[in-house]
Amino acid sequence: MAKARTPQDLNRPIQQDAPLLRRGKLVKPGEGVSIWWMGDDLITFAAVSEDTGSEYAFWLDCPPAGTGPPRHVHSREEEGFFLLHGTLELKAGGIDTIVDDGTFFAAPRGIPHEWRNVGEDSAELITFTTPGGNEGFFLELGAPGDEPPGERGTMPVQEINARTPRYGVTYLESGPNGSARPLPIGEGRGPTLVLPGEGDRRYAAGATYNIKAAGLATADAYTVTEITLEPGGGLPAHRHARYEEAFYVLEGTVTAQVDGQEYEASAGAVVLVPWGVHHQVRNRSDRSARLFDLTVPGGIEEYYRGACRPSPGPESDPDGDLNRLTEVGKKFGIEVGNRRV
Repeated sequence: MAKARTPQDLNRPIQQDAPLLRRGKLVKPGEGVSIWWMGDDLITFAAVSEDTGSEYAFWLDCPPAGTGPPRHVHSREEEGFFLLHGTLELKAGGIDTIVDDGTFFAAPRGIPHEWRNVGEDSAELITFTTPGGNEGFFLELGAPGDEPPGERGTMPVQEINARTPRYGVTYLESGPNGSARPLPIGEGRGPTLVLPGEGDRRYAAGATYNIKAAGLATADAYTVTEITLEPGGGLPAHRHARYEEAFYVLEGTVTAQVDGQEYEASAGAVVLVPWGVHHQVRNRSDRSARLFDLTVPGGIEEYYRGACRPSPGPESDPDGDLNRLTEVGKKFGIEVGNRRV
């Protein structure tokens, strides 16, 4: 049995400045690796396993009206979705509902699930899997995204499954609901569905952290947080000893400094931050900015809960906020403020 890691163990990689093999990067709107899935569904990968040390994959899916994946189940990946725009019918683990803009939903490994765009136009949704690797299925079967879309196509379930064993996914015949018996690894767990505005809110130094999916619900695979930065607010300079991070700019423009490189990230951009890399995010505009933030593995929500206030409160206390972020971070392998980036 592996030895449990203590807080001291978590901090050791950054205290010793362990060598970093990857650098952070900005993926601007429209950049990444694009493919046409089943003819006319444009999928753009902002991060594949090569970018993340195989910890996760992250992409933007734009399914046309009337399309969506048939029921399927993953044997090793946790999968999450954030609906940016559109209307989807979601069936997963007994859930059968219609969801709209701003909804987060996730399917644990072992839980059959499917969704369909029931709106009149193309939808837009963030999708991620952790660990990475499942993206190879789409990259293998998709057509190059720099070519015009093709005719809408389908593939029999048997033919799909002949190609999927290496990717840990099995496609099932669609039925009236998503309550087909889960794989043994999925028993006892269910899907996560968080509607717009829902979540566990915390506040520090001009940033509101709305926790959408915590490690307890994701088997410690990941945490998802919607972060709102007020004008002049931000995330202080820091680095993680264990967390891989990706944030997608939902609204506004932020300045991200990653390992000494400064980026202006506008709505639709993705910033990738490997573990151990110094980074800082600021909102220098006069309007609020919002981020969809993914950290892998799960657990960083306990840092937010320990270091942040439940709400901004009647008076500002930026120094007190920074002190708490710094002190509590030491328990989670998070080094705050020791270097300006």
